[in-house]
Order: sequence, then C-alpha cells, then structure tokens
Amino acid sequence: MVSSNAYAYLARLGLSILPVFVFLFGLEFLDSYKLVTLRRILTAVLAGIGVAGICFFINTLGFEIMPLTGRWYPIIGAPVIEELLKAAYITYLIRTSRVGFMVDAAIQGFAVGAGFALLENIIYLQAFHDNSLLLWTVRGFGTAMMHGGTTAIFGIVATSLLGRSTSHRWRVYLPGVAIAIVIHSLYNQALLPPLESTVAILIGLPIILSLIFLESEKSMQKWMGAKLDKDMELMQMIATGHLAETKAGRYLRSLTNTFPPELVGDMLCLLQISLELSAIAKGDLMRREAGFPSPPDPSLPDKFKEMAFLEKSIGRAGKLALNPLLPRSSRDLWEVYMLSRENKSASLPAN
Repeated sequence: MVSSNAYAYLARLGLSILPVFVFLFGLEFLDSYKLVTLRRILTAVLAGIGVAGICFFINTLGFEIMPLTGRWYPIIGAPVIEELLKAAYITYLIRTSRVGFMVDAAIQGFAVGAGFALLENIIYLQAFHDNSLLLWTVRGFGTAMMHGGTTAIFGIVATSLLGRSTSHRWRVYLPGVAIAIVIHSLYNQALLPPLESTVAILIGLPIILSLIFLESEKSMQKWMGAKLDKDMELMQMIATGHLAETKAGRYLRSLTNTFPPELVGDMLCLLQISLELSAIAKGDLMRREAGFPSPPDPSLPDKFKEMAFLEKSIGRAGKLALNPLLPRSSRDLWEVYMLSRENKSASLPAN
C-alpha cells in the first residue's frame, strides 16, 4: 500500500508542476497555425531541465563563494544566470531559423521555463520536507509560471525586434533578456506577499500572452498576404516570359556585366524555385489555420536538392547579388526550415 507520506509527496509535486504544464498545452491549443509540434515542445522542456541542472550547480557555488551571498544573491545573481541560460536555447532556435513568429517563440520559451521549474521544484521537494500545500501551490502557480513567463517574454521580444531588423546581431536579444531578468529579480524580492504575487501572475500572464498571440496572428496573416501576392506575381512573370519587362528582369540582365550568362541563368532558376517553396509554405500554413490536413509534398525533396545545387553553383557572390530579388529575412529562412522539417528526406540548404 502507498503510505500517507507518499500521497503527501505526490500532492506537493502535482501542485508544484502541473499548473505550468496545463498552461503550456493551453498555449499550444491557442496556436491556430500549429507552428510548434509536440516533439519540439518536449525538446524545449528537456532543454529547460538541462538548464535547471546547470543552474543548480552554479547557484550552489554562487551562494558559497561569490560576494553576492545571503539575501542579495537570489535578487541579483540567480536571476541573471538563470534567465541568460534559459534564453540561450531560444536564441539558438531563433538563430537557426527554427522560430519565425512571436507565437512559436512564446510556446517554446514557456516550455523551456516549464522544464526548468519541473527540475527546480523536484530539487526543492527533496530539500524541504514542508507539508504545507500553500507553499507548493505558490511554487506551482507562482514561481513555475514566472519561469515560463519570463522565457516566453524573452522569445517574444527578440522575435519582434528581429522582424524589424535585417540581421541577427546580438543587440536584438538584449532587451528581452533584460526584461526577463528584471521581472525575475522583482519576483524574488517578494515585494508582494506570496499569495498576492501568485494571483498577479495568474491574472496578468494569460492576458499578456493572449494579446500577444492575437497580435502575432494578425502580423502573420498580413505578412502571408503581402508576401504571397508579391511571390505569385513574380512567378507569373517568369512563367509567361514577361520577367524581362519588369524591374527585376532588368536587374538580372544587368548582372551579365559581372557574371557569366550561364551563372545568371542559375540565379533565375534559384529565384523561381525559392518562390515556389515560399508559395508552398504559405499554402501549408493556410490549410493548417483552416483545420485541414497538410500532407508532405512529394516534390519537395527534389526541390531542396536543386536549390542546394544552385546555391553552390552561383556561390556566395552570386547569392549576395541576388539579395535585392531574393531577400532572406528571418521569416523567409523559417519557411525553408519548416518545409524541410516536415519532409525529412529533404536537406536544409545553406543560409
């Protein structure tokens, strides 16, 4: 038979970790485009668990040897270390084009925080044999949600700034991590009593993330509509042989003064196949939003192989020359990653 102590332990564990995971999968439900798969959520949770393990050893040493000990270390040291390390995984996802919009940044950021809270609360359960359900309710509905929320906010801010920038320079990540550190530090200072802090998080976080989801989906729809119209118009010009009459055609023709004609021909082929892949990706997103299945396109592996061949053929200088016609924003690269992810036999072309 299970002892009463075991039941008490399970109750404390459930209160300390279940709320954050219920909220996490609630965020996934709100994602009408289904940008983040269950596998990617679980991977982010595992990353958060790994970060929590690293932070446990760093913070243990920090309390022992750093000058910021006592009550100051949880206010200054721990928030900086924990938020920087949690943000590192989301930064990796953004820089490798695995995140394209605020919605998927928020979901994966919250998943990292959920994984972090899971291991942290298990460690605390082993260290503190406090049977007070109030303590573990606060840790579950307050501290765990804070960890998820700060990393989600970092991902949202970084993705938003990156959407307005043409590069992945580190300055686009600084505001988000600074906000996360400040929120974490203020929470650790216990400016409000524990129950009031928990209630504030439970009310404020869903409202903030819901508004961000709505704004992100509006941004996504606007981007898809404008980009799809432009891509389809250019594809039609190429298909009907009228590209030469356009500004894009005149620019391509001007490149023959610098590159051999056959290389300019490869550039035109790369432009066409890139436009086709972009249109396929947007069609896939529209089907997802409408609730229809989106089976893998059997032609994609060959298209990716051809794209990789053409990119290698025209070289770095050719790709730079093609940038005015084929800009590779973070969202354009995300499209390519999304398609390649869903067609495992396809290889991701170089950025």
